[in-house]
Amino acid sequence: MWLYRRRRKTLTPEELIELDQLFDAIPDLELPYCIREDVAEIFDTAKNRREAAERLEELRAVLAGEPELLEFFALYDRWRDGILAYFDHRQTSAQVEGLNTKARVITRRSYGLKHADSLWKRLVLDVNRAIRVFRRTVSELHALARSIQAKFRGYYI
Repeated sequence: MWLYRRRRKTLTPEELIELDQLFDAIPDLELPYCIREDVAEIFDTAKNRREAAERLEELRAVLAGEPELLEFFALYDRWRDGILAYFDHRQTSAQVEGLNTKARVITRRSYGLKHADSLWKRLVLDVNRAIRVFRRTVSELHALARSIQAKFRGYYI
């Protein structure tokens, strides 16, 4: 399944063969994979929001006979402006969303801890591991974390 999650253009010839074997074994996976590849290609290559919107509408027309796959377009219709805003400056909130997810997972894993300091130590360890991913904003993340820690100082979980 890891091959299924990766982009086709990043796979080695051996991995492509494995992916094709997966599609032979489970044919229903191939169409969603190809559509995801098509959407990713639009996000990689569209020059502006107008071009992206046109290409996404072309993809919608191609998928008209696949109601399950059109669920993506229901989401797209609800969040169209926000999704197309990506093409204005090519910026996402992925780093912030990733850090929020990490904090939620750590909080869930930390159920039963008696002191906020223990939770804080786990958060710091995991955020410090994120330095490789968040190089540009690590100092900002540390400043935010320090302010959060200051607010929770003395509280017990």
